[in-house]
Amino acid sequence: MTPIQYLMKLITINMKPANTIPFRPCISNFLFRKGIKRVFTFLWLGCLIALLSSCSKLNNAESIQVEIWHNGSPLHCGAFESHQQIWSIQQLAFFISNVKLSGEDTLQQPQLSTTPWQTDNVVLIQPNLGDCSSKLENHDNAASKELLASEALKSNHYLQFTAPVDLDASEQLSFTLAVPFELNHQNPLLQASPLNIPNMFWSWRSGHKFFRLDMQSPDTNWVFHLGSVGCSAATTMRSPQRDCVQPNRVTFHLDKKHTGAKLVMHLDRLIANTAMQNNDSCLFHSGQESCSILMSNLKTQDVFEWH
Repeated sequence: MTPIQYLMKLITINMKPANTIPFRPCISNFLFRKGIKRVFTFLWLGCLIALLSSCSKLNNAESIQVEIWHNGSPLHCGAFESHQQIWSIQQLAFFISNVKLSGEDTLQQPQLSTTPWQTDNVVLIQPNLGDCSSKLENHDNAASKELLASEALKSNHYLQFTAPVDLDASEQLSFTLAVPFELNHQNPLLQASPLNIPNMFWSWRSGHKFFRLDMQSPDTNWVFHLGSVGCSAATTMRSPQRDCVQPNRVTFHLDKKHTGAKLVMHLDRLIANTAMQNNDSCLFHSGQESCSILMSNLKTQDVFEWH
């Protein structure tokens, strides 16, 4: 019996004559000396404790939400100010694989549920960061709801697990920003979604774009496409037999800062120290200094945080 159920029973008992509970004289004296107010006080405290407990416990989490932040706040649409210009995000997407959760005495390697956005080990995160001016304010009519549902199919901002995981017992979240080598160079026409999405793929030889960011300002465009380079194969239509010279897979080990229900990607920390000009884009062609800066930012600037 829960504490709340027990207290409700006490209230019911209090409504009866005292001689109906001779086997519990201490309860009878408590109820009839102090009255119903004390019972309601304990009932209120019990409800409050239960509420706080339900809010704080995350031992049965089925997903972790991913948010994109800029300058310490979530981006709710794809526009922000940087380098004295207003930038709009044309596309922001990235692959996460090999997710692990670890605590003092626990190690979990949760399996991802199979969806159009996930295989059992790889997930494509593509937040909904559309045009700010196109956000619908009235969602009551059927046309608005249908459009919102259609837009939701084009975005994903969750890591979803096949079975609940214990975030309370986990102190560190680990993952790799990449597609594993054994999946990276297969025929995209034969791979399951999301590994068959064309705009996240270079070629059989080079594999997938692990991270893609395309942005536009009134004066210029700027892009960052991260993937493996220096891959050796007979042609672009063949898979390499060994890993590329620059695999460009970045692994993160993130300590939990709050409840652990949210993974945050800080866009401003990623693009720090870049000039954000056409010739400052990064497609991992030879001699692109911005690629070194961006890779350094990924490794040292706390681009990802686990909240």
